[in-house]
Amino acid sequence: MPTRAAAAVGASLAGLGFALVYPGPGIEAVRRAPPQSRGLGMGAYNAVLDVALGFGSPALGLIAGWAGLGGVFLASALTVLGAAGVALHLLRDKNGRSLAEEFSE
Repeated sequence: MPTRAAAAVGASLAGLGFALVYPGPGIEAVRRAPPQSRGLGMGAYNAVLDVALGFGSPALGLIAGWAGLGGVFLASALTVLGAAGVALHLLRDKNGRSLAEEFSE
């Protein structure tokens, strides 16, 4: 049964997870930018994240109204799979080696 305490715990866990994940892609965006453009890279990362949160939440609400809660989970899973593909691509350097291989040498 939902209570205020359960909602507070859920919100805290979501916020903690977001706080742990948020800096990672930002670091990658800044690392790939030339030194003179690192501030611009971080600003672009923040802007894209804000746009994603601003449009993503209402879009999931529309999906929930149209397809139910299962549709929200399906859309979220597809988004995560797409993001995982991008992350795997970014983990490879220009020579096709993974970062793990680079650091193991």
